[in-house]
Amino acid sequence: MLALGLACAGCLDSGNIPGVTTDPEAAAKAAFPELPPAAEATQLKDRGSKMFNGLGCQSCHSTTHERNGLMGPPLGGVSDRVLERKDHDPLKARRWLVMHIKDPLMYPSPFADQADYKGTHMPPNPRVTDEDLRALVEFLWALR
Repeated sequence: MLALGLACAGCLDSGNIPGVTTDPEAAAKAAFPELPPAAEATQLKDRGSKMFNGLGCQSCHSTTHERNGLMGPPLGGVSDRVLERKDHDPLKARRWLVMHIKDPLMYPSPFADQADYKGTHMPPNPRVTDEDLRALVEFLWALR
């Protein structure tokens, strides 16, 4: 049921939800105007872990480097993969993760063209608040 709810979330108007920026690039800048200090990053990571489970991300993604039979790509080391694509700039990389989570079709993952992942698509998450995206990305960032 959660997967259906996430899939349908992309169809709903998110323009009137407090704390939600509808444009992915604007949401990325709102979520990450700058890098979080270490103490804040730790708090965000803990909250992001709960977001990961609450949004149902674990039903498609493992948090290790192994796929573990799940549909989506493994998220262990995701920060290193994104850093490489974003000129080793941690702020750009975090912002890209926000944009990808918000609209994965517009900002496809590096796995999008791999045969193992053809036909599987992450649903958009337009209704997640900028602050929740910040927490979720910090959790993903810690999966090294």
